Amino acid sequence: MKRERIIAEVETVGDARKVEETVKTGYAEALIETIVNWIGVEEDLASSYEHLASKQGHAQAKGVFQQLAKESNENVDTLSELKESLEKLDKARVARIDQLSQMK
Repeated sequence: MKRERIIAEVETVGDARKVEETVKTGYAEALIETIVNWIGVEEDLASSYEHLASKQGHAQAKGVFQQLAKESNENVDTLSELKESLEKLDKARVARIDQLSQMK
């Protein structure tokens, strides 16, 4: 199944640069910022769950909170790897924009 084009055919260097810049600001930077915020939420959740676990007298509840804290910390690791990958893509995007800028 063929998908429909998302952008119009790029006809000029200026058009190409404009699309590259839009991808950088509209996708790459936005995704990185979202991931950074999500990492912060997961870190806060892990801390909160650890605090809740320390206050529990019931072993089962303590175990649940410890497991949730562990999962949030694992999410931080996964999201951090994703952020690094997106930053590599963003850096490559900058190089593409620079190449196109030199062609003018």
